[in-house]
Amino acid sequence: MKKTSLKIGGVILSYILKIIMIIFLIISIWKLHWIWIFGCILALIVSFIPTILKRNYQITLPLILDILITIALILHVGGGLLGAYGISHYDTLTHFVSSFLIAFIAFVIIYILDEYWDGLKMDKYAMAFVVIITTIAIGVIWEFNEWITDIIFGTQEQWGYNDTIKDLFIDMVAGIIMAFIGVTMIKRGSFDELTEDLGEQIDKKIIKKRMRKNNGQD
Repeated sequence: MKKTSLKIGGVILSYILKIIMIIFLIISIWKLHWIWIFGCILALIVSFIPTILKRNYQITLPLILDILITIALILHVGGGLLGAYGISHYDTLTHFVSSFLIAFIAFVIIYILDEYWDGLKMDKYAMAFVVIITTIAIGVIWEFNEWITDIIFGTQEQWGYNDTIKDLFIDMVAGIIMAFIGVTMIKRGSFDELTEDLGEQIDKKIIKKRMRKNNGQD
């Protein structure tokens, strides 16, 4: 009963967040901010990817992933559209949420591969280490992207050495926090529950692939 109530609450929250994205789109159209009109449309498309995957391809992503994706998009679009990036530490919050999202996705992928694919067997602490390194690595790639963008287009995505180091530090902190949460959830068995639907779907696809391969050999 409690699990069902949490799921219903999560679904309601997901729809509320998407409604906020639609409101942002209306505001951007009203202000004729063409960059953010495009940004809002793109963000809405991305936020509906979990729904599209479930409806068209029967792939069910964890609901918390849907929520995290939408929150990260809302923070970014809201920061640009409403000028929230001018608020102290807002950029830090946005960067942390994005890094945490990356760490969460990394942990889900590694855990599912470990559980359902014979090609990977990994201890939960090794998973945590890989998640931290992956989050930092993606953060480095992102900083390189900002640096190259500034050089080519003359923008100011990077605000200086201290800002870059701060962002990389946030990447590491987000990765460590997600690693700790992930290991704790695995010990309690709750991470298995979180990824059960997606894992079973992937397992079925792997089994079907093996059957097709065996039939081809026969």
